[in-house]
Amino acid sequence: MYIIDQANVYSEEKQEYKKISFFIKNNIVHSVRPLYSKTRLIKMDVSPFVMTPTHVMLDTNIPCESFQSLKQYSIKNYLLKGCHTIITPFSIQYESQFDEELHRKRIALLNSPVDYVIALKAPIEKITPQMIRKCKKEKIAIILIEIKDIHSIQQIAWSWIREAMFPYNPILVPIISDYDASKKKVILKKWNEILDQDKVPRTIEEIYEKRPISIKNLKKFGLYPKRGDLNIGGEINYNLYFKNKKVAEQNPILYDSDRLAIMVHKGRVTTTMGQAVFRPGFGEEILIRRTSLFV
Repeated sequence: MYIIDQANVYSEEKQEYKKISFFIKNNIVHSVRPLYSKTRLIKMDVSPFVMTPTHVMLDTNIPCESFQSLKQYSIKNYLLKGCHTIITPFSIQYESQFDEELHRKRIALLNSPVDYVIALKAPIEKITPQMIRKCKKEKIAIILIEIKDIHSIQQIAWSWIREAMFPYNPILVPIISDYDASKKKVILKKWNEILDQDKVPRTIEEIYEKRPISIKNLKKFGLYPKRGDLNIGGEINYNLYFKNKKVAEQNPILYDSDRLAIMVHKGRVTTTMGQAVFRPGFGEEILIRRTSLFV
């Protein structure tokens, strides 16, 4: 038992800082107060730093060729960037591949040092009510949909998709293959117009890879408050960033890996001053039981 004392906790939603102290017991946040003044417990003063929850990122291309490649990739792209949870998909071109590719993905992630959510990635024309029902059965809560043009969006019977989703309601995420910014904007506009008519659960924009996912989308995916928050009853997962003048001026500076001092994952220090400890198999699969809980 110990106290994380005088933490400058940054809230992405409110875009503000709050001074908080945490009482930690059995690697769980037992209680939160502005200050624990009278206590004999050991205090860990973190006032020189800015504290945030660890990040959740999307990654569609994790190398699985060898243990060494996974180790180096994970250290560079997750541990040194304050990320302790990834959303990563298995890809299919045909519905018959679903079970085999899901199994392969789970095997490939057994040595992951960070927690992971398995998603599905498929072309939009392969999104059928039957495919949605398979996702519900396997608790695949996030479906990345590859879109080539507006026409492909218009060809799907979205009312049938919405009916098949209920009550689990997986979240659809667009991936637009056209790299022209103006065309992407037009496709996204049509995506939202069409899916809004049938009230299909979705993100309104793309999710960019290897960047911290917003609280808004973590709530939609059903990952919040288990991820993206420092709350009573939660695991000890947090980042400490070095302060500087820019912190008060630019919120994105919090995601700058150059200023990451420490990342703690499940109560254990994983990253310190640009050095990371790779713990194979320390990560666990997160199964999302319900989406859009706090939306």
